[in-house]
Amino acid sequence: MCGVSAIVSSPGAGMQNAISCMISVMHHRGPDGQGAFIDRISDTVALALGHNRLSIIDLTEHAAQPMRSRDGRFVLVYNGEVYNYKEIARDLDRRDLPENEFGDTAVVLAALIKWGPQALTRFNGMWALMLYDAQEKTLLVSRDRFGIKPLYFYKDTQSLYFASEIKAILAASGARLPVNPDVSIPYITRGLLDFCDETFFTGIREFAPASYQLIDLQSSQGFRYSPQRFWWHPFELGEEPVAGLVTPDDIRSLFLDAVKLRLRSDVPVGILLSGGVDSSAIVGSTVALNMTAGLTILSVTSNDPSVNEEPFIDRMARYVDLLPQKVNVSKEPMSLLDRMSEATWFNDEPLLGGITNIAYLLLMETTRALGIKVLLSGQGADEQLGGYNKFFYFWVMTLVKQKRYLDALKTVVQSACRSNTLYEFRLSEAIRYINKRYLSSGTFIAPAYQDRDTIDIGLQGSYAGRECCDLMKTSVPTLLHYEDRMSMSRSIEVRIPFLDYRLVELLAKVHPAEKFDKGWTKSIFRKAISGLVPKEIQYRRDKKGFSIPEEYWVKGTFKNRMLKMFGSPMMAEDFGLIDRKRLLGLYHRFVTGHGHLNGRHFMRMYAFELFLQRFAENLTR
Repeated sequence: MCGVSAIVSSPGAGMQNAISCMISVMHHRGPDGQGAFIDRISDTVALALGHNRLSIIDLTEHAAQPMRSRDGRFVLVYNGEVYNYKEIARDLDRRDLPENEFGDTAVVLAALIKWGPQALTRFNGMWALMLYDAQEKTLLVSRDRFGIKPLYFYKDTQSLYFASEIKAILAASGARLPVNPDVSIPYITRGLLDFCDETFFTGIREFAPASYQLIDLQSSQGFRYSPQRFWWHPFELGEEPVAGLVTPDDIRSLFLDAVKLRLRSDVPVGILLSGGVDSSAIVGSTVALNMTAGLTILSVTSNDPSVNEEPFIDRMARYVDLLPQKVNVSKEPMSLLDRMSEATWFNDEPLLGGITNIAYLLLMETTRALGIKVLLSGQGADEQLGGYNKFFYFWVMTLVKQKRYLDALKTVVQSACRSNTLYEFRLSEAIRYINKRYLSSGTFIAPAYQDRDTIDIGLQGSYAGRECCDLMKTSVPTLLHYEDRMSMSRSIEVRIPFLDYRLVELLAKVHPAEKFDKGWTKSIFRKAISGLVPKEIQYRRDKKGFSIPEEYWVKGTFKNRMLKMFGSPMMAEDFGLIDRKRLLGLYHRFVTGHGHLNGRHFMRMYAFELFLQRFAENLTR
């Protein structure tokens, strides 16, 4: 887990300064070591590679980067972990690997040299990498299947930049770029982030997940972005789920192996425990695998009983005989708000979760203080197993469209008896999935931009397609973004067992009826983890996750701060994106218990304005 950077530009002292700047800006991503490599391609072109190292596997200097092949022809900078590196090494000639002990970086380098881009299909893990071939003068760029590890690029008239974080590109290029309304408006209206390769900075783009590109550094045509896919979700290949094809035992076996692989580490490991089914299953798996030695579990708690998960956290901790480390976020809510600007700088975009992101940051600080450098997280389960309440309604809608009215009614009745899905329905949340024009005109977006939000997030096709969309586009990428940035701000690596591509491919074959069997969400997975967690967690009726009482705080505790921002000149107004007077009026209605908007609308607006302020020197209208 590290930070990578690259510059393709004209030779000269400026390149050394620029790559050093990028390395310096991303120090938090890799405080254990820094390295750079520069090569002159021709009289007019040179390449610089930079690396920030966070030592996780193979802590010796043998794993330092940029890593060169024995003959000096290939140079690799790599961010992430390929967990099955030991298995891949068995298929490599021993002479392709260092004589000394080796970690995953050496295996990745040797595999790419031997198999080229085809090696990517063998990797089980997360990565953003760049491999330079000094003989062919090419640069291979790639990103993992789900974009767990970030990689951005920007091209101006003279140079091409790549980096793990946008701020590194901004610092090295000195660019001042227009704020991107096609990204800003969907965020403000519906909380959509990271749903495309564009960013809030017009011209800076995100390299596509599950892709690679071989760049000819000597090409007279220059760089043209044309990534090639090396992996597709089963739904993208036209595959639909089939009832009875996957058993709970199939899921259990593969899930345990995904967790086992992600426990490989030469440094202490922890697990994020929310008290829900997914994170509890990861914790319980470590017992089944007999891998609890030295393990730490970490959790967020709150004094608000409506969102506090502490009873379930404690129950799971007792079940595995581990003492949880807790961070209570209710003690000083204003101090959390005060840290949003800091967190925004690390995030490179507005905070979607608002105060939830700050709670996560505090948890990372506790993790770091305990000397833990690796965490396992339960992200990605809800999007594949119908875990969010919206998926229940999407499934009912599917049954109705298929004219299976009795099945739809049966599903609703069973859900009412066994879960809280129906009772937790909120119109203010459901509004995200209805008519887009109503959403924009009903908020505080400036009239000129009210038709700018064109992203469909309702049920447009099949249920399987909807889950695939959440996984690959509208949900998981957003969660991965903030989880990576907040954890790496404290130099911590987060691993995600539910995004083991083998498990993703398996769960894609599970029929929706098996995910909502007998009224339970995640039904087949609940069966698969029998014995790994206590019954009261295995069959929990409600769902909270890492929750805090933000709605209450936005309406009361944060009121004066909100009024101060919304009642004064705002950069978002200067950029012509919002109607500030309408924003202020809608906030007053919200505070008095009126209107159709909820606290998240105003928290997002607050976060967006903080983002504009924090990156003001890099943004233009």
